[in-house]
Amino acid sequence: MGPTTVYSSISPLFKGLGFANIFAQCFIGVYYNIIIAWTIYYLFASFTADLPWQHCNNDYNDQYCFSFSEFKECEALRNNRSQSGLWNNIIYLNRSCIEDPVVLKSVSDNAESWYGSEMMVFDGDSPLKVKCVYTNTTFCDPTVDAASSIRKLFDIPVKMRKSSSAQYLSKSVLNEADSIEPSNFTSISGGLFLSLLAAWIIVFLCCLKGIKSTGKVVYFTAIFPYVVLLILLVRAVTLEGASLGIHFYLVPEWSKLTDIRVWEAAAVQIFFSLSIGGGGLITLSSYNQFHNNILRDTIIVCIGNCMTSFVAGFAIFSVLGFMANELGVDVQDVAKGGTGLAFEAYPDLVTRLPLPTLWAILFFLMLFTLGLDTQFAIVETVLTGILDYCPKLRPMKTLVVAGVCLGGFCFGLPFCCPGGSYLLDLVDYYAASWPYLFIALMEFIIVAYIYGYSNYIDDLFEMTRNSLVFKLKNVMSIFYRFLSPIAIFIILVASWCNFQPLKKGDYIYPEWANAIGWVIALTSILSVPLVAIFLFIQFWLSNQGLGFLDIWRQLTQHTEEWRQNALNSYAVDGESSQYEYRMEGGRRVRIPRSRWEDHCRTERNGPSFVCGLDTFNKEGFSSIFSKGSELDKVPEQQVLSQMF
Repeated sequence: MGPTTVYSSISPLFKGLGFANIFAQCFIGVYYNIIIAWTIYYLFASFTADLPWQHCNNDYNDQYCFSFSEFKECEALRNNRSQSGLWNNIIYLNRSCIEDPVVLKSVSDNAESWYGSEMMVFDGDSPLKVKCVYTNTTFCDPTVDAASSIRKLFDIPVKMRKSSSAQYLSKSVLNEADSIEPSNFTSISGGLFLSLLAAWIIVFLCCLKGIKSTGKVVYFTAIFPYVVLLILLVRAVTLEGASLGIHFYLVPEWSKLTDIRVWEAAAVQIFFSLSIGGGGLITLSSYNQFHNNILRDTIIVCIGNCMTSFVAGFAIFSVLGFMANELGVDVQDVAKGGTGLAFEAYPDLVTRLPLPTLWAILFFLMLFTLGLDTQFAIVETVLTGILDYCPKLRPMKTLVVAGVCLGGFCFGLPFCCPGGSYLLDLVDYYAASWPYLFIALMEFIIVAYIYGYSNYIDDLFEMTRNSLVFKLKNVMSIFYRFLSPIAIFIILVASWCNFQPLKKGDYIYPEWANAIGWVIALTSILSVPLVAIFLFIQFWLSNQGLGFLDIWRQLTQHTEEWRQNALNSYAVDGESSQYEYRMEGGRRVRIPRSRWEDHCRTERNGPSFVCGLDTFNKEGFSSIFSKGSELDKVPEQQVLSQMF
């Protein structure tokens, strides 16, 4: 059962929320598998004695490339000469260790060329770029003729250094262009093409038999990352300078709380990591037994997710502290998010560890398994939505899976072009931020106000039989009805009001690119009101005698099918059930079993014959109202009149 079926059953008017889930997952699934493709590319590239991003001696490297291993060799040579009392003017510049006096003289004569850069200054409130020349490894002097003040040559300045791993990603793997202009989507990288094809073939094979096949694969893909994470954590915290990163990680900057982008990023991250708002939880949980202990599962998943993130933070920031210590800069100067951390910082780290090839293979294998877990949930959500909407396709599920994977592969090809990384950031921001916030807000509104918070709590108790849900009912209502929806609404509106064009480094996306981003976001968001308007008009045309409020009540009530699993479950539970179901106004309604028993005990004219029936036979309570039961001898109105 996918999100479309769930929302159309709980409140038919909001069927579009299921489409919003599927649209968001389609966009995310396309670009997310690109990340998996990058991982596959790096994984195969790691099977070499010297990792391809380890040195700066490749054709694609420029003069700013900085290889840490080569820099350390140069530094060791310089220290040895100093200790021996020899003349020492060795510098690391232009991807090499320079000690030839002729070359050094050439560098000195062209100091402005080698050490020249740009810096940002403010003219009032307006930022302005001006030229400057580094007079040491950290200070860039904007004054005229600053190069003449250089008395001794030095290594390539810190802020001019481009790591060899970063240039490998941008220049070799991605062949990255300088913008998102259409002209940068005319060629496809052969390596990324094959990696993307492999990624979708793996997803197809794993999803071929549905949850049965993916469930078995997840046993490995969910456990293996923890093993590698533990290994990386132990190694990371023992690195020199790790404490700098840990301090940066644990000490908060309270001023950031006033930045709405921080709140937006935090909300989107927790929604994405817990699969809230994407439909994945709804799809996968529909395979559970009715009485599955969802309270236990929820606590385990939430605590496990947050603790994993917290512990992983030590591994990540220990590495960043180590890199900052080695480079002689602050941690924030090396801290990179997203792909910058996974495909630049960590690959750069493994080149500095013993057995770098082994570390690289373990790390990218971990990323691969982590990505597969998420991609399974995304694809399963899309597949379930398609099969729920077109049940006739169920016998041809293999073809449907193949069609979804083929479509994802074709739509992923633009990401393999030189402008693909810009497109990835565009889709990532617009498809996974506002839609997730909006979907989560609508879920709160539907559960707390349309379906009814009390009904929701009764559902939890009916499934778990745990009285804890009633003890926490009043406390939880504060979050479900007020705090959570209000917080999400404020974040969403503030994010819209403070909207700024998307940026990638210093590059600002053009208006047409941001317009495409808005279309991506609104495809999910507008599906909710548009489908609601369509269903409302459709219902009104077929029932023109009904007024607006009558139609609203009809379309916001849950359907008969909504409680079918409960009826089937109670056919087995028998006397252990906590609720009874009866017909009222042509609909089945649920009442606590204690109220039913009180009715049978306090009936003035004696208990009705309905009270004595074995309503929980193996056919289920619904058989009372079907043909072939004992009640066929009694008029329906008489039955209903004796039931309350």
